[in-house]
Amino acid sequence: MRILCVISLLVGLSGCDVAVSRQAYDRDMANMRQQTELLEAQKVACHNQSSQCAGELVRCKETAQTAVREREQCKEELGNTKKVLDECANRGGNCAKSLVDCQMAKLRAEDELRKAAADFKAAQAERDQLLKERKALADSLARVQDGVRKVQERLKGLIAAGKLRIRERNGFLVIEVSSDILFDVGKAEVKAAAKPVLAEIADAIKSLVDRRFQVAGHTDDTGPDAINWRLSTDRALAVLNEMLSGGVPAKVLSAAGFGPHLPVVINDSDANRARNRRVEFLLMPDLGELFRLGL
Repeated sequence: MRILCVISLLVGLSGCDVAVSRQAYDRDMANMRQQTELLEAQKVACHNQSSQCAGELVRCKETAQTAVREREQCKEELGNTKKVLDECANRGGNCAKSLVDCQMAKLRAEDELRKAAADFKAAQAERDQLLKERKALADSLARVQDGVRKVQERLKGLIAAGKLRIRERNGFLVIEVSSDILFDVGKAEVKAAAKPVLAEIADAIKSLVDRRFQVAGHTDDTGPDAINWRLSTDRALAVLNEMLSGGVPAKVLSAAGFGPHLPVVINDSDANRARNRRVEFLLMPDLGELFRLGL
């Protein structure tokens, strides 16, 4: 456009008969060419810049779209993260409660364990004490059994002579002496001939230290019960006094009369009635020992 204006101007000037020198014309044309080249260069540069800007715009749009997508993704991930954190917080609260409960349960268990250990220790001590007592009692009973054997050994001469019997009744040692050896019929005074027998029995009883004996009198069924009760009791007391005279401690002796009510055989003959007329030395059990032994 600018070139056409210049050409028109030149033609007009020619029509107006203006004298233009060739030199001026060439100079102007040269300037115009330079300007034209400059404009073309600027056009090319502008076109290149426009293309570059268009490319950068496209890249910017793509970057923006990518940023939008990444933002949405980040938003979604943030939401998921928040959800996970909330769940963790809830689980953390539950875990904290569970931890407290576990710690309390552990403390209770430890307390119960300590109590159980103390109870076990006390039970062991009690068991050891009971075992110790049981052994002592068993040793005591063994000594009694050994003493009984010694009594039997010491009295075997009287047994062989038929003056007494040693037997077991209901698990107890019984030394049985016929009343006919000790007393006259219907009497409660010890015969002089029987006193050496009772002295030997006293010596045998003394060998069983701290064991208690009951002296028991028995009659047959002849005569009234009232007289037999009194006679059996008087005879038991008479024999007990002989034991005291023989050095047996009073604390280990007792006396009882049973009349005709504990016969060893049926009162159906003179021989059986003579058998039932007797005085017994009954070795009394220590009930405390038996209970502690569980017997």
